[in-house]
Formats: sequence, structure tokens, C-alpha cells
Amino acid sequence: MITCGAALVVAAGLFTWYDRATFLREKTQDLIASAKMIGSNSAAALTFHDTRLAREVLNALQAKQHVVNACIYDSDGTVFAKYSSSPTHVDFPSPPPTVREGGTTIVARHMVLFQDIVLHGDSIGTIYIEADLEDLNDRLFRFVMIDFIVLLGSLTVVFVLSHRLQRVISGPIRELAETAATFSAHENYSLRATKRSNDEIGVLVDQFNGMLDRLQQRDVSLQQARDGFEKSVAERTSYLNALIENSPLGILVLDSERLVKLCNPAFETLFQYTRQEVVGKAIDGLIAEGDLLSESREISRRTPHGEVINIMTRCQRKDRSIVDVELHIVRLMVNRKVEGTLYIYQDISVRKRAEEDLQRAKEAAETSSRAKSEFLANMSHEIRTPMNGIIGMTALALDTKLSQEQREFLGMVKSSADSLLSLLNDILDFSKIEVGKLDFETIDFRLRDSLDDTIKALGLHAHQKGLELACHVLPDVPDGLQGDPTRIRQVVVNLLGNAIKFTAEGEVVLQVEIQDESEDEVVLHFAVRDTGIGIPLEKQQLIFEAFTQTDSSTTRKYGGTGLGLAISSRLVNRMGGKIWVESEPDRGSTFHFTTRFQLQKISSRKYAPLGAEALLGLPVLVVDDSATNGRILREMLLAWQMNPQLTENGPEALTILERANTEGTPFSLILLDARMPGMDGFSVAERIKQDARLAKSVVIMLTSGGFRGDAARCRELGIQGYLTKPIKRSDLLEAINVVLGSQTGAQGSPSLVTVHSLRESRGRLRILLAEDNRVNQVLAVRLLEKRGHEVAVAGNGEEALEALDKQAFDLVLMDIQMPEMDGLQATAAIRKGEMKSGKHIPIVAMTAHAMVGDKERCLEAGMDDYIAKPIRPEQLGDVLKRYSLVTLAENALL
Repeated sequence: MITCGAALVVAAGLFTWYDRATFLREKTQDLIASAKMIGSNSAAALTFHDTRLAREVLNALQAKQHVVNACIYDSDGTVFAKYSSSPTHVDFPSPPPTVREGGTTIVARHMVLFQDIVLHGDSIGTIYIEADLEDLNDRLFRFVMIDFIVLLGSLTVVFVLSHRLQRVISGPIRELAETAATFSAHENYSLRATKRSNDEIGVLVDQFNGMLDRLQQRDVSLQQARDGFEKSVAERTSYLNALIENSPLGILVLDSERLVKLCNPAFETLFQYTRQEVVGKAIDGLIAEGDLLSESREISRRTPHGEVINIMTRCQRKDRSIVDVELHIVRLMVNRKVEGTLYIYQDISVRKRAEEDLQRAKEAAETSSRAKSEFLANMSHEIRTPMNGIIGMTALALDTKLSQEQREFLGMVKSSADSLLSLLNDILDFSKIEVGKLDFETIDFRLRDSLDDTIKALGLHAHQKGLELACHVLPDVPDGLQGDPTRIRQVVVNLLGNAIKFTAEGEVVLQVEIQDESEDEVVLHFAVRDTGIGIPLEKQQLIFEAFTQTDSSTTRKYGGTGLGLAISSRLVNRMGGKIWVESEPDRGSTFHFTTRFQLQKISSRKYAPLGAEALLGLPVLVVDDSATNGRILREMLLAWQMNPQLTENGPEALTILERANTEGTPFSLILLDARMPGMDGFSVAERIKQDARLAKSVVIMLTSGGFRGDAARCRELGIQGYLTKPIKRSDLLEAINVVLGSQTGAQGSPSLVTVHSLRESRGRLRILLAEDNRVNQVLAVRLLEKRGHEVAVAGNGEEALEALDKQAFDLVLMDIQMPEMDGLQATAAIRKGEMKSGKHIPIVAMTAHAMVGDKERCLEAGMDDYIAKPIRPEQLGDVLKRYSLVTLAENALL
């Protein structure tokens, strides 16, 4: 009610103030209008100084009831005429004050107005009007009385209404507050407020009662959840107690004072104590004494630092017997506070005894394995040593003049020896793979040179069967790689050997292309394709298993152990690749495998050996009936930036040569296949020699298999080069340089360039051979002297040291197993002496030891390279070539 009264008072005051302001504004405007009218009417009286007329004009103000005084001043400020509604004398100010036009002031409850009288823009006098404010006061009094009556009436109405509404509104709210207070005091969720109307208070009561309903439901739910939780805790506690009681592991809980708080039946059984005998007791003296007690206390000191302990130790039972246990210790944390320690004991006596038995069995197995390894190593050595003599001497004998029958017999001996050596290598490799001891290395190598050497070694066998054997490495394949070239060679030899074995006619081609490439590595895809007998679909997976062949019957046509593909499969898998075959019976086979290599840091994408610069743009005619060989030769020549043209037969080659000479663009070089249908290579060469225009071209004869008399025939026909397929890239390039006279530093070209003549021109070495076996001495000396090298022989390590003291050598071939001083001891002595002299002589191990770790043992002893016996002439030749180049380079620097 007070609020309503205050609001009404403020509203009445504002309304009264607004009315007063409005009335004063209207009164001011009225006086100003009267002044203007009087000024206009009295202008003539002032002009003519007619005071009577001026008084008459002023008397017109009698119509204005509240104008009490008025006066007209002349231009000098002298009272000219005046008017007063009061009979009393009134003094008017003289001169009049200077005021703005229309300006009014309130003085002593009167409104006073001064205003200039203007005629033609000049002030000719001033008029003064004074009016009382009785009409304003009357108006204000009436408004105040009206406001009072309205205020009093409004308050009366408000009082009556509030009195009535208090019972309607305040009563239910007070009742609702009392209900809330009772609910808060007694937490009785069944209480409800009484709804007395459907207005806003009724809605409030409904909402309050709804809130009580939800609280009651929540209380019921909480109570049910609490009951369920307590039941779950009780069940969980029972479950945990059951776990502890039924656990087969001994459980012990200690408090912070290391007193036993709890133990389970397994602990009682393990240590023969009852629960009553250990609970509340210190654990240290119960299950440990003496040294065991010291160990137990050391373990206990580690526990407070939060370390989880898992150890195997020994404890003492109640009867003082010792038991082996596995002990797990962990702190018990409750609310981040250490409340004790949990110990879990597991009896490992049986396991301990089993481990001891297993250890004894392991030691026995290792002893047996060492014995087997030593046996294999000794057997390998004992077999390889005579095999070296058999294979080497047979090869030397085959290079001499023999009758056809003798050559056939010796060829059978060499073939049988090669087969026996291959079988021995396969068995050793397979045994290494089975025991996981086959090692891999990562070294820099040139892919094309490595594959060329591999193909070259298999070329004779392929040519004896009348097969074309080729290697096609696509031009974009990088040549400088990092990997294990020995294992790649092993896989390729296995696949190519099988392809040659199972192919009666046609060709065997090895193709290499890029499968995937990144900045640092490349995945190469190798494919060996043949035109042989093919493999049935159901046999294609079985052939990669050990001792499995396509034809395993007793009447099988093809021999072999069935280990080659099994070894290849495992080697490829170990090198991160995969191997598979695509084949159809009677339509040939293609064996695929992939391998990942690292790229050398400095490697040329294109294969361009030394000497190719001088052959830029050289026109070359390639004559070969094999499209595969022709394509491979073309890619070689293009890689050396030469300009090759291909043809497949002799007559077409002669036509091309004649046309080129007629056009003035003769071919500088002709690569001519010796064995072609129709007109063979020698017939083509003979026609070329007979034509003086064509005879200017240099001819290199390429043959799939050398025959006696070919060299003499080449010299007779003026053929400058004679090379055997498959052709090694470096040999072909070197031969081209020699026959064209572009090889710098040469003393002269031989009458017929062959692989043998190229090999002899690469450098003569002084070689010390340290070998105790007489047969191997003779074989090695003959092989080395045949290649033009100077050889000295030492029978053991001591003799080798004496020879090195007397004479300088370029290379040492060192056998490992020798009497008095073996090869490893001799190498160590040589390297020790070199530490003082600063020199270094290459030492190559030449041994029949080929077991796991033999090569590594040789390299660790200070040797530079390793050759396994039996010594292959091509393998020995590769080693000599490497060190011949080193010797030539060193001599060039002197």
C-alpha cells in the first residue's frame, strides 16, 4: 500500500509541475503578444510625442485582469506614458533595463516584461508590462486539491483491494511456506500443499507438489540403489574373500609395521603355519632366518619406494625346510596413503626342478649341436678339399688336347662333381636355414655385373643343350645397389638352373624391372622365363617345399634333391620379398620373385661404364635371329649412346650393309651371331670380307657355344672379336674399345679379341699361395699361371710369413686349416707387422670351411675377401680382376 501511495504522490507532483510550466509559458506568450500590440499602436504617439494617445493605448490593458502596471519609455528612457490598475502611485525605473526581445522575469511574485518599440528598424522606445501571478496560484491550489482528493481516493481503493487480496494471495503462499518448512525439518516426502485455486498460486502449488513427487521418487530410487550397492559390495566382498581363500597362491598382507594382518589357506599350506600362529606377528622371523632373513629385509627395503617386486627366492617353512617360491610384492594404497603391503607366494619347486632338467637337456643338446656342427664343418672341409682337386684338375684337363672319348669321360666326371658339389651346398644351406643361422650382409654392388657373372657361369650348360640364355635388365633399373649379392646370385642360379634343366629347346630369359621405388630404396621384380615342360597347377605350391619335385616317381626323367626352390623361397622371404610361379604344362614357366634393395648414395640411373664416351653416335648393325638377344644388345648399345640397327638374318644384314655404304653412312661395327638358320654368321662374315666396301666394318662374332676351330676361322675371315654368349656388358664394351682402337694406354690390339685375351690384358699379379694340400697347390698354381700371374707357394702360415719377409706380393691366397700355423694366425701376424710399416696387402681366404660364421671369422681376423672351395675358375677370376684393377690404379699413381 505504501508503494502505491508513493507512486500516486510522485505522479500527482509531476502532473502539477507540468501544468504550472505549461501555464507560465502560455502567460509569457500572452504578455509578449500584448507588448507587441501596444508597441505597434504607440509608435505614432512616440513619433509625434502624443502622450494622451499613448495613455489611451495603455488603457487598453484594462482588458487584461492580471496586468497591474504598464509604462512606455521614449528613446531617451524617460517615462512617456504609464498605466496602473491600482490607485496607488507606482514608480517606474528610469531608464529601463536593456533586455532581449520577448524576455520575461518573475520578480516578487510578478511577471515583468520589457520590450523595444521599433519603427522602420529603429528603436524609438521601450514598453514595460507587469502582471501578477494570482491566476497561477489559483490554478495550482485547485490542482493540489484535486491531487489530494484523487490520492486519498486511490489509497482508499488500494487499501480495500489489498485487504481483500491478502486473503487470496498471501494466505496460500504462507501455507506453502509452512509446508516447505515442515518438509525441510522432517524430510517427510509424503507432505503435499493444498491447492485452493486455479490461478498462478494454484500453478505454483502444482509445481511445488510435483517437485515433492520427484524428490520422493528420487529418494525411493536412491534407497533402492543404496540397497543394491550394499548387496553388490557384500557380494563383491564375499567374492574377493572366496578368491583369497581359494587362491592356489599364498597371499599375505602386512600392515605398515610389518605385522601380519591376513593370510589365506594356500599360505598356511605352503609354510605349514595356521592363521592364528601368524596373524599379528612379525613376518621376518617366521619364514626366513640367517641369509634368507637378510635377503628378505633387503627386499622389504625396496617396497616403500613404490617399486613392484617380482623375484624368485627361497623361504623357510615351519619345519625349517626350504622352498623355492616366486614372490610378487606391491604396496597397498588407500586414498593415496600406504596402508600395508601385499605378498603373493607361488611354489615353484616343481618348475625349478623342471628348469634344471631342461637346462641340463639344453646343455646336452647344445653339446650335441656343437658336435654336429663340428662334424658338418669337418665333413664339409674333408669333402670340399678333394672335390676342389677333382673339379679343378678336370677343368684343366679339359683345356688340353684330348681324344673325343677322353673329353667325354672327363666331361662326365666334371658334371658329376658339379652335381655332388651342388648337392652339398644345398644340404648345408638348408641346414643353416632350418636352424636360423643363415646370415645376410648388406654391401654395395653393381646389379648388372653381378647378374652377368651369374649368367656367364650357366652359359655353358645352356649352350650344350642348344638353348639361348639371356639376361634383360630394363634400362630404368638402377645399377648401384646395397644388399646381399651372394644370396641374389644363389636364388637366380637355382631358378635358371631349373629352367635350363626342364627346357629341351627354345630360350631361358632372366628379366629385371622396377616394381616400386622411393628416394632411398627400390623393389625389383625378377622373372625367369623358359619354354620348357611347364608345371601342373596342383603342383605349383608344392614345389617350394623341401624335397618336393613335380615328378617324384622312380621313373622320373629329371634328377635333383628338390631343395633348390625350398632354399630360394626361404631366402627371398628373409630378404623381404615373395616368390611365385606362373606356368602351364607344355607351355613353359615363369618364376617371379621380388626383393628390396637400398640405393647407393652415389649411383647412376643409367648404366654407362668407363669408355662409353668415345662411342657416342657410333652406327652398329646387330645381326641375331633371337629377338630377345637382339633387344638386349640394342638396350646395351643405346645405354652407351651408340646408334644400333637390328636384323634377324644374314641376307637382310648384307642388304642393309650395302645400302648404308651406298648412302655414305657405313656401319663402323657389326655384332654378328654365329649360329643362325640359313646363312650363319661365318657365311655372312665371309661375304663381308669378299666385298672391299664392306670389309672396312669391324666384326665381332657372338656365339652361344664355342667350338674348336672357331678362333682359327675368325682369324681367317678377318673377324676382330670373338665373344661367348651370354655376354657380360663390361666384356662387350671393353672388346668394342679394343677392336676399334679406342682403348687408351693399350700397347696394341691382339689379332683376335676374346674374353681370355681381355683377362690377360688387365694386369699381372705377384701372388703368394699359402696351401698345405699338394693337389690344391698344383690346381691353384695352374689356374693362376694360366691367367698370366706369378705364383709363389707356401706350405703353412710360417712359410707364408717368411716369403713375405723376402719378397713383395700383390695378393695373398690364404688357406685356413694348415699345420704349425693356420691361416687366421698367419693373417693376424701379417696385420700386426703392417701396423708398423703402414702397408696393406690384400689377403683372400681360400678354404673348404663353408659353415655359418666361417666367412665372418675370416673377415674379423683381418682378411679382405673369401673364396669357398672347391674353387670355381670364374669365381677366382672375379677376385683376381678386382685386385688387378686395384694394382693397376696404385701403379698409375706411382
